[in-house]
Amino acid sequence: MTTIPTYDAIRAIAARLVRQQHPTAVAAIIGGSFATGRQTASSDIDLLLLFDHVDCAWRDTLVAEGRTVEVFGHDLATFTYFCKEIDAPGGKVPLVTMVVEGENILPATDAYTRLHGLAHAIDRAGPPVLDVEHLQRRRYAITTALEDLVDSTHPGEALAVACQLYEALADLHLRAAGQWSGGGKHLFRRLQACDAAIAAQLDGAMRLAASDLPAGQRAFADVTAAVLAPVGGPLLDGFTLPAPAHWRSAPAG
Repeated sequence: MTTIPTYDAIRAIAARLVRQQHPTAVAAIIGGSFATGRQTASSDIDLLLLFDHVDCAWRDTLVAEGRTVEVFGHDLATFTYFCKEIDAPGGKVPLVTMVVEGENILPATDAYTRLHGLAHAIDRAGPPVLDVEHLQRRRYAITTALEDLVDSTHPGEALAVACQLYEALADLHLRAAGQWSGGGKHLFRRLQACDAAIAAQLDGAMRLAASDLPAGQRAFADVTAAVLAPVGGPLLDGFTLPAPAHWRSAPAG
């Protein structure tokens, strides 16, 4: 695919798909890149379908009229469970984002109104606050990863560590600011929206790590210090992590 389709064309494909394959849906929300105007020639269609009832939530990948479509099927109860019990504890709520950013292409119903209100409430509430233990784990992991990066003389190994460090730093900065995180391109977008300066600093460090390792090592040290400072700084000495007492095999014989 070389031509970027218009939103109207994508909307028409989604509408036909819903009408032909899911006529009992009470809401059909187009999310993702097409909802935010960031689509590319190969972007798929993210489509959240709401039903009055489903036996279980489901996800389906299919091709409709030459376009890949990711379909997510839910009712209000399964949507609530996925968002609050599965996604939110990890700091990422992609289904909520689909509703907040997307458009319902079916006539509005009471079920959609409740879904819309629920999604916006979860979005406004932000992620769970990191407790002391989880914050210490993150500080320790970042500190040791930075040591690995700074000590590395192997470009390939250093780049692998830099990728790990980028994600850890971006996610921590967002969570510490009370903001939802994301994965892949969504992580960068959320960080840029939250703190453009840190996003630019982290992006620059990553690019340097690939092109000029010593400069990249210094840049990562600087951005790591900036991210860790508000949450207690680096952590090595004194960090302990006891395992649960039941983590043991039964005696042999």
